[in-house]
Amino acid sequence: MNSLLQNTVSLSGTVNWDWVFFGAFLLLMVAIVLYSLVIPQGGKRWWALTLLLGAFVLAGMAVGEGTLRVVLLDIAAFLAVALVWNEDCPKAKIAARRYLILMVIAMAFIACGLYLVEGNAPLAAPLDKIAAGLLIVGFSLKLAFVPFYFWLPGVAEHSKPMTTALIVAVVDIAAFTELVHLRLNAGWVFENYAPLWLVLALLSMFGGAVLALAQKNIKRMLAFSTIDDMGYLLLGTLVGTQAGLSGALLAALGHAFFKVMLFAAVGVAEHKNGHDLSIEDHGMAARYPVSAAAFIAGALGMIGVPPLFGFLGRWRLYLAGVEFGGWMLVIAMSLATGLALLYYVRVIHLVWLGKPDGEIVKGQEPKLAAAVLVVLMVLTLVVGLYPTWLTALIG
Repeated sequence: MNSLLQNTVSLSGTVNWDWVFFGAFLLLMVAIVLYSLVIPQGGKRWWALTLLLGAFVLAGMAVGEGTLRVVLLDIAAFLAVALVWNEDCPKAKIAARRYLILMVIAMAFIACGLYLVEGNAPLAAPLDKIAAGLLIVGFSLKLAFVPFYFWLPGVAEHSKPMTTALIVAVVDIAAFTELVHLRLNAGWVFENYAPLWLVLALLSMFGGAVLALAQKNIKRMLAFSTIDDMGYLLLGTLVGTQAGLSGALLAALGHAFFKVMLFAAVGVAEHKNGHDLSIEDHGMAARYPVSAAAFIAGALGMIGVPPLFGFLGRWRLYLAGVEFGGWMLVIAMSLATGLALLYYVRVIHLVWLGKPDGEIVKGQEPKLAAAVLVVLMVLTLVVGLYPTWLTALIG
């Protein structure tokens, strides 16, 4: 393991993959805007905050590495907090307050850690431990790794679906690219503290999956599935080889698109039903067939089932697992994926494909929202079938 960590790669396409994420976020912002035109997520303030958030994320991805990038993405994170605070619900404001406090702590820790870090040469003791500790805790809070995930489930449960989608598919994935830049530019933070990062990755995989299985509220379940998936992204980043980093980046792209599909599908049902979707709701596919198809596609994509392009990143992460920890680590990853399959199958079987409660009224899906879901499904399928251009850019 140690020899592998000393043999990490520097992705030759760093500029390319920053622009790939820029394009992906732009597409997702367009999809979210179009969807929200017919399934309202909030009033004028929500629209203003959403457009500002998108502008700051895109600007952050466009400027490349450096302090300006971090500042722009941090502003986007505060705008995400404001989106949650904007919800007309006391519990949402409590969730927003917790989100704000933990983001401030995370940003302060990361800023102090980055200030101490000077390139790829390890710092002298004890500054190396202080810097690494600040960065580990800071990114764990910001990206909601287990056991630092406190803010995300409440935010997801008490926010509109597209607000949460913006947070987990755009803001958090943009923040994840900061972690990848750290891996490339200060590899010792990962190499010298690999056991800590590995424990965080495995705790997030298994903790997220087990907690997702325990949820009745579907948006809350999707929040824990995000935590689960972040564990895989962290593992690929930790490994740092071509398979690990390219797998993490491709999986992050898949996470972004599939999470928007999942939350958008739930949002259609909630908008029409007039209440939060839960495990007690049955037969949603009979009422909302396009949304059901999008949810199923999103779930399969998240766990890496081909030909949806989620498999591009997932199989590389398994290769990275073999390189880093051998077959025992791959078995652990497979068990975590099995748990993910269980919680997705449970929701698909009961909520979407179960026997409908009451009279079935078809054709209730807003046409524009359904069109957005169809386009996202087709796009993820086409990229999965013809991935060469994307993998050439990512590495």
